[in-house]
Amino acid sequence: MCCWNRNIKKNYAIGKKIENIAFIVTIVIVLGLFTLPIIIYYTSRYHTDTFNNASINYTGFHSNISGISQNFTRLSWSQDNDASECHEYIGTACKNFLHQWFQCTIGEGELNIGVSQQEQNQHEQTIGSLNNYLEYYKQCQQQSSAFICQYFFPLADCSTGKSYKATKEYCLLMSIGVCSDLWTLANNFSYGSLLPDCSTLPNASNNSYSVIIPIEGMDDTNGTDGIVCREDFVKIDLICEPRCDSFEQTSSHLESQLLIYSEVIATSIALTFCIVAIIVVIKEYKILLAYPSVLVVFQVIDMTVLVIVLIITAIDRYGLYCGSVSLLETLKHPSFFCKFSGAVSHYVYINMPLWWFFHVAIFFHKVLFPFQANRFEKLGHNKYIFATVTTLSILLPLPAIIICLSVDKFKYNINRFPPTLCGSNGAMWFYSITLPMDVLFAAGVIMLIIVLWTMRNKTTFLKKRSHTKLSTAEKKILLVFTYFIIFGVFNIARQSYIDAGSEKFEATLEEYFECEALGHIPGKCDRGTFDKIRSPYMGAVAYILMNLIPLSILNFILKWSSVKSAGNKAVNLIKRCFSFLHREIAFVTSCESVPDELSSKSDRSTNSQNSAV
Repeated sequence: MCCWNRNIKKNYAIGKKIENIAFIVTIVIVLGLFTLPIIIYYTSRYHTDTFNNASINYTGFHSNISGISQNFTRLSWSQDNDASECHEYIGTACKNFLHQWFQCTIGEGELNIGVSQQEQNQHEQTIGSLNNYLEYYKQCQQQSSAFICQYFFPLADCSTGKSYKATKEYCLLMSIGVCSDLWTLANNFSYGSLLPDCSTLPNASNNSYSVIIPIEGMDDTNGTDGIVCREDFVKIDLICEPRCDSFEQTSSHLESQLLIYSEVIATSIALTFCIVAIIVVIKEYKILLAYPSVLVVFQVIDMTVLVIVLIITAIDRYGLYCGSVSLLETLKHPSFFCKFSGAVSHYVYINMPLWWFFHVAIFFHKVLFPFQANRFEKLGHNKYIFATVTTLSILLPLPAIIICLSVDKFKYNINRFPPTLCGSNGAMWFYSITLPMDVLFAAGVIMLIIVLWTMRNKTTFLKKRSHTKLSTAEKKILLVFTYFIIFGVFNIARQSYIDAGSEKFEATLEEYFECEALGHIPGKCDRGTFDKIRSPYMGAVAYILMNLIPLSILNFILKWSSVKSAGNKAVNLIKRCFSFLHREIAFVTSCESVPDELSSKSDRSTNSQNSAV
């Protein structure tokens, strides 16, 4: 008997160790899963570092000068013994290029140019004007930047008296080659005075240092006057710009419609659930507006505001988001509704996880520290906790929203085509939404695991043989927590993927816009490079999962016994109505049969009289 008891204790001790190990492993797995979105984001950002300076609002001339290749065997210049002037270069637009060109030509000594400081200032302003003009034509801008620097700032070797200038061949390559359309446009818009006269430049053919730049595809663009824009582009000032009201990110119209209709259907269902929940809250306000149930009510309010904005968007999507027929102009100057929808979505996406997290924390405190929780309730400390929780949940989302509304770099903008809720750029969205949501969910899930692990020997929720049961309200609130976790985890994974690829998406989209700017040539510009970055099916799933939140909240605040009683009353009332209608129909039928009987009797009597006569 003693040995048997000893074996039981030993087995119990081994079982407890296994349970503790399983508990620790579960916590580690949860932490690992919630770390994945962060790893995915930083890994993807590392692979897209080449796109970090890309933006739909193009970066301009200065950023491209620093990226000129050091392989100057592709450049052409003229060397003459006429360096009459030597001045230090004081500008910034061509600083990097001139240093690299100097290394290729002179090699040692001080960097000097044959332009006075006063002329340098004028040329810097001219380059700024050209920059504004070239900002939509990256290919021409990148190829012509070296020539512009050569032309405006020729090198001067003060020790030998030699000068290094741009060549006529290089100028012609730009004017009738890769930049021919822009050259024509510049003359049409009175910018011709900013451009060089190629005939006045020295010839490179007599110089052993001259090597013409090979440019691929310099003649495969249409003439400016005869360009034909794609169906979702519009011709503005001789340039094809994407239309805001017809440009679609998806590769097919069917996928676009799938995304739009799934959004409309899901938000309509969610709004129905929210309205019913608000009606129940108003009816049961004494119970539901009490602490901590009121935190669930706040979630309903957040969800209601969000789905109303989405439904308003569906009513007039392009009218609300497109400030101009040109998508590029709209992206530069977002509409008021775009900013409003961005601020609303930003606030709700942070606010709802905060309500959820604080509710989980309160549930955790009540289950693990019941005596202290009861003591707080008796002493009236709950009102201070509630005030603190409410204040934090309301104020914490505001700093990021204020930054996005006031700082142009992080402004809310269209980030999907067709447009829906606007958002900030990828980095801001990740650090202000995805990362806080990930941390809040990770902490909340761990607290729920600890709660369930602590209750496993006391509740029928996880074990059949027990004496203590979870109340119906506790089971319902656990269901609310679970549904919000399902939606939140999916949304975190999806959002972290979108944030990580946002820079690449913008750069690829920019490249496509540039390719179509001078007209559509079949087979030249491929939309597949950016179609695959964001999946419309993932967006549809996210909107469908969104219905879980108001549905679970409605399940929490509804008294199903009252619903059943109301349903039985409704059924009985319907039965009474049908019974009453049945009796009315029977009565009307009987009344209509009396005249028929009388008329038949009259006919019989008439017939008998006629026969007697």
